[in-house]
Amino acid sequence: MRMRQPLRRALIGAPGFSELPGELRKQIAAELNVAALEVLGGSGGELVDYMVKPNFRSLGRRFGARTPAVAAAIGSVPAPDIAAAVQAGSAVTVVVDGEEVSIGADDVIVTQTPRAGWTVATDAGETVAIDIEVTPELRREGLAREVIRLVQEARKTDGLDVTDRISLRWSARDPEVAAALTEHAALIAGEVLAADYGSAGTSGSAASGFAHADDDLGLEFWISRV
Repeated sequence: MRMRQPLRRALIGAPGFSELPGELRKQIAAELNVAALEVLGGSGGELVDYMVKPNFRSLGRRFGARTPAVAAAIGSVPAPDIAAAVQAGSAVTVVVDGEEVSIGADDVIVTQTPRAGWTVATDAGETVAIDIEVTPELRREGLAREVIRLVQEARKTDGLDVTDRISLRWSARDPEVAAALTEHAALIAGEVLAADYGSAGTSGSAASGFAHADDDLGLEFWISRV
């Protein structure tokens, strides 16, 4: 999925994420190109299946020959309960041969797998789950961002300075691309510094300037310095 395709939200499962300052959350959201970040296991808990495995290396150091019994006791506890405790930085108590044993985050490996409509990456106990449903509105916004990329590249090709204001006229064979160009006119014009923007087919808006085309989008556009 292209980075320029905006998505609705990402769920983050990482110790301390809920305390992250708002400005850093906004930066992460911008880098991921998602509209919102939420805490995985909170409002997004119903979207996740948990799997918990004993970390035999850690258990072996702590319990030696009793490790298999401790591992079996961990397996008897519902995975969501262990996952919730680990995310909260708490310990879980299991009973081994009639004795209560405290199990910490280092003693288990927790895997969080989002359900249909989500994709997930997990590393070192931290998880990012991304909502990959692309609505028509999101798709049009993604197309608008693709157009912005094309126009910015065309500006460089045509030798324009980064501060030059331009006139941008366009013609699109695909109705969805045309809709994106119309719906997100302000975004596109602002990003590419278009003081004059519109369809080449608009009355009184004849296309002029350097011509460019993209076959994949079925798009033609013309830019000139103003």
